[in-house]
Amino acid sequence: MRILGEVALLAAFVAGGYAAFACLAAQLARRTHLVRSGVAAAGAACLGLTITLAVLAWALVVKDFQFEYVAQYTSRELPWHYSLSALWVGQAGSLLLWTWLAAMLSLVYLATSRDAGPRPLVAFGILWANVSFLMAILVFAADPMKTGLAARSEGLGLSPLLQHPSMLIHPPVVFLAYAAWTIPFAEAASALLLDRLDAGWTQAARPWALFSWMVLGTGLWLGADWAYQELGWGGYWGWDPVENGSLLPWLTGTALIHALMAWRHRGGLKKLAVWLAILTFGLCNFATFLTRSGIFSSVHAFSQSPIGWMFLGLMAVLLLGGSGLVYYRRQRLVPERPLVSVLARESVVLVSVYLLLLLAAVVLAGTLYTPLSPLFAGRMVQIGPAFYNNVFLPIGVLLLAATAVVPLLRWGAVPRGEQWKAMVVSLCVAGGAAGAAAALGLAHPAAIAVTGLAVLCVAATVAGVLLDVRRRSGAGTIPAILLALRTGRRQYGGYLVHLGIACVAIGIAGSSLGTRRLEVDLDEGESIEWAGRRIENVRLVQREEPDKLVAEVELLVAPARGRPALLKPARHYHLLQDQWTTEVAIHSTWGGDFYTILHAGLGDGRVALTLIENPLMRWIWLGGGLALAGAAVAALPLRRRRTRQGGRLGSHSRLAAVPARRRAA
Repeated sequence: MRILGEVALLAAFVAGGYAAFACLAAQLARRTHLVRSGVAAAGAACLGLTITLAVLAWALVVKDFQFEYVAQYTSRELPWHYSLSALWVGQAGSLLLWTWLAAMLSLVYLATSRDAGPRPLVAFGILWANVSFLMAILVFAADPMKTGLAARSEGLGLSPLLQHPSMLIHPPVVFLAYAAWTIPFAEAASALLLDRLDAGWTQAARPWALFSWMVLGTGLWLGADWAYQELGWGGYWGWDPVENGSLLPWLTGTALIHALMAWRHRGGLKKLAVWLAILTFGLCNFATFLTRSGIFSSVHAFSQSPIGWMFLGLMAVLLLGGSGLVYYRRQRLVPERPLVSVLARESVVLVSVYLLLLLAAVVLAGTLYTPLSPLFAGRMVQIGPAFYNNVFLPIGVLLLAATAVVPLLRWGAVPRGEQWKAMVVSLCVAGGAAGAAAALGLAHPAAIAVTGLAVLCVAATVAGVLLDVRRRSGAGTIPAILLALRTGRRQYGGYLVHLGIACVAIGIAGSSLGTRRLEVDLDEGESIEWAGRRIENVRLVQREEPDKLVAEVELLVAPARGRPALLKPARHYHLLQDQWTTEVAIHSTWGGDFYTILHAGLGDGRVALTLIENPLMRWIWLGGGLALAGAAVAALPLRRRRTRQGGRLGSHSRLAAVPARRRAA
């Protein structure tokens, strides 16, 4: 099996390199006879990568310890599903998965492309140049088929922190997003190389950008949930360098989607759109550098390795080369129409794009400040969460304000009378909500502002939808609603994303500004009153399990209103890894989470606890789900018109495209 995987990987490397060369040469050097063989080579490389991935996955499940990778990340006692998840835990396995995903997505891209011109084939060649780069690292620096003497015959095992349901999904979802962001980059790069900077590439890149954004957002969402439940510190986002690395392309990807909208509707933000497509893919490689270089200590990072520096080098080449191409084609990237007013929708989109870039710059600066600080400060200076929170707060409020008013603005024009009326009503509703929040005891100005802006977002969205329905209501209200939903799916998907972001903002404001924390020791049978709850230490239970020792305290939590809950925070000592982990217990309501952590048993049933009240946490998970659902709705393809012959407009045979043009000539 190992030999099969090794041969398949080498064959895929050779075939993938040829696929990149053939597809690029076919269009850029006009060697059209190479098209068929290049696409066939790409298919062969996908087959080779699939075989290699299957061999490693099988070795993990059956615990074949002749593979160094298997011995390092599994053990005989590890359940099969966590053994399989080890595929994306280690350096070589995760890189193999990423490479396979990038290769398979390239075939999906080519099969679904509707452009009969040369740009998709050049983009396909660029995609395979990237896949070949990843395969070169696998072959020469991170061989997943490598054998070696296992340090322990039963395997070293998987980190207990990674034995969590979220870890079965979170890492592969992030790698899928990184692979998918390659496609908008390839579209932009091919348009620059061929000087075909029309709306065609934006139409092709937009659904892939939305898909990538949605998938990466899902990965961040799952990662936050894992951190909240598994790391045991009471939060969901610690501004860890590797967390920041994945956030960066999400921020710039959000800016890219909005820039593509401005290009489609008004012919504007062209330079920004092309550059953001390049930057977002470059930041995916930067995130990989943060994870794999070893310069940061993180629960997400791998050990020190030269592989990370290869990705940093690729990012530098991408940004320098891409910026050079954008400058070279600058005359072809001028706006088609000037901004007509600061109250036009494209003006607010432009402001939003720059605010997102400012947030990304803050994250990047904060992430790099610590490793670079000895160069200009003479010592290592740590940047803590307070820096990010203090900077993000005002920028985030401005961004939320821009998000809130968008539904009542028009492309290329100032709002009309009915839109002004709706704006005034929405502002009054939002002001009333902010005033009510202050009257009910909300004291922090930022929390009051976020409450008002979130309500403004909801009110303006509802008003915008009602105005849209009214314009279509000649045939009746119900048909008008159905028509609006059918023809405006992209727009309403975007509105749903904005509503989700408003919910997330409420949750972040509540959990960040209203958190309360108590460190307390409780004897068995003792109780305290805190945060509107009565907390009683019922008993401490200690038991042995096959692979760990467990200390678990039973806490009876009785709120002033509502049913009492029995929470069981615990400490686990994992025998194989010689490691303690914390298992928190959470009682969740729409008002907030009551989060409990067991630190130690102090003897005779006495325990050391941390109790945390996190207000409005559910709104973060709800908002994230709404935003992802909205992105999925917006990314769905519109129904295509059909020609008289019954075929879809723009459909073609990709492989026959070049020869057909030659015959026509």
